[in-house]
Amino acid sequence: MTSTIHRATAAPAIRCDYIRIVRERLESVASTHSEPLPPPTVFELADALGEAVRNCELLAENWRNRIYRLELTSGVLAVAKQVVVGNGAMVQHQCHQLEALAGLGIPGLRIPRVLASIPQKRTYVMEFARGQTLRALAQSGTDAEALLATYKRAGEILARIHLAWTREIRPMPVDMLARDFARAPWHLSRGEEKILQSALKWLSQARVSMGQVYYDYQAKNLLVEGEQLWLIDPPDLLWEGVHLWDCARFHSGLRRLLWRSSLRWPFQGQRQAALKDTVSAFQSGYIQQFNRQDPELRFFAAATRLFELQHTAMSMTINAAKLKQDDNAPRRFLHALKTSLVTRPLLELEKRWLFRQLAQELS
Repeated sequence: MTSTIHRATAAPAIRCDYIRIVRERLESVASTHSEPLPPPTVFELADALGEAVRNCELLAENWRNRIYRLELTSGVLAVAKQVVVGNGAMVQHQCHQLEALAGLGIPGLRIPRVLASIPQKRTYVMEFARGQTLRALAQSGTDAEALLATYKRAGEILARIHLAWTREIRPMPVDMLARDFARAPWHLSRGEEKILQSALKWLSQARVSMGQVYYDYQAKNLLVEGEQLWLIDPPDLLWEGVHLWDCARFHSGLRRLLWRSSLRWPFQGQRQAALKDTVSAFQSGYIQQFNRQDPELRFFAAATRLFELQHTAMSMTINAAKLKQDDNAPRRFLHALKTSLVTRPLLELEKRWLFRQLAQELS
């Protein structure tokens, strides 16, 4: 008699070399010469929804996506998202992410339901998310106590997502991060190189929670409706890595908001103080809910700064790639060049500031 031995298949290694991933994705897009994707028609939308569309309005557009606001004959509002640069798999992943997040059943979190899809136009329709974004709420000068409570709730919700998505607890993958930072399109001074190496050495002692990350958990993607928070704009790719990446991404967005606010309202110290407090409220909610303490609190600040630096390097990579991508289209090239001339120096200033902050965390 013969016997068969079944071996468990090990889960694929979690990667967090995001600069490499972004660079490869951008190179793939640049090498693909596809015809411009036309917008979905009202008739296509109506056919997919099974109901006539009374009005279709373009809300936002960038080099990757188009967002439409739909009004159905029943009076129901919906949102259609079209992936202009990408493929059908990206659309399917976004729809799956919305369903998976809703399936977590996290109290206080609402996820838009997917209502229909138009595969040939790389478009899907979802429930209209009502409310004001967390970013707009912070800018509006609303009641400080209510604002901090909302930001703390945002941290608690992210922690609940991470608890559900944790695959393993392991040492910080500093070797992989070191290789990824080496791919960044920047020049580091001798001092910055020393700070980076010191940070990686210090953080090699930290054990961190790893698994799927949301990737773009930001105040602009969270809408407030009463006691509920809507989470929108799901990623079009499965991102995995250290869960602190999402905290760093949230911090980075708030920091940039604070800088813009300081330039716009330089003499409104109370407004600036309220914005700074939102970072602490978010972190407090996250740490209290994510009770595994991975990483330990002594590593939390430095690790967050390190991932903010990685995000800045990714932004530099995207900025350079967009300029190269548009060099064959004179009008788009001039627009990209103008954007690059403004964005590149700002990213360089951000990089230097983050290195100074990282040095302070290490000291």
